[in-house]
Amino acid sequence: MAALLLISCGGSSEKKTATPSMDGVVHITTYDSQKFDADIYEAKEGLVKIEYLLNGFQSHTLVIEGMENDFKLEVGDEKTDLGEIELKAGRYILYCDIAGHRTSGMEAKLLVS
Repeated sequence: MAALLLISCGGSSEKKTATPSMDGVVHITTYDSQKFDADIYEAKEGLVKIEYLLNGFQSHTLVIEGMENDFKLEVGDEKTDLGEIELKAGRYILYCDIAGHRTSGMEAKLLVS
């Protein structure tokens, strides 16, 4: 019984990582539950293209912490938004800047290599 408990606990803490598609675009899907489809996204250094998709009805934004004035995508009535930004290798935080959404869990990492 203890082994089952450990397996169950281990599975719930796994982070889902999304890699860029074959076309090099980072696809990020958001839901009405104020979550992204992954906890970690990966991209290559240079011009990073991001496609933001809404699976639901609630409006959301996507910004990069510290670069809010340089990059912002929005989905709502328009279910898809596409943008690009030049990024150096490093770790970045993506989040929705609508009041209360980030604190509800709309935050993910972007790893650029």
